[in-house]
Amino acid sequence: MTRRGYYLRLGFSVLIDLVDFTLGRIPIFGSVSEGVGTLVLFGLWGPAGLLNLWELADFTEQADAFIPTATMIALYVGWREGMFGARPGGNARERDIAERS
Repeated sequence: MTRRGYYLRLGFSVLIDLVDFTLGRIPIFGSVSEGVGTLVLFGLWGPAGLLNLWELADFTEQADAFIPTATMIALYVGWREGMFGARPGGNARERDIAERS
């Protein structure tokens, strides 16, 4: 994943959280949007996107809107892939292994 691609996906994850914070508080619409959001996050971030399913546990649709789950998933995947604080051009973990060899 390129840095540009990562940041586009991160922006989309922030957008999902903004929709959840505003429109996601409507009772039925919130549950549907969380299910669709989970499918989108799974497509963007892989199995880590399934962590968004925990938001379905709050059937009142009020408390989970204040936790930016999609953004936290994106930041975790970015950290895991070495997108922060590393030189441009790839995965920091792979560069470290290559430099040791």
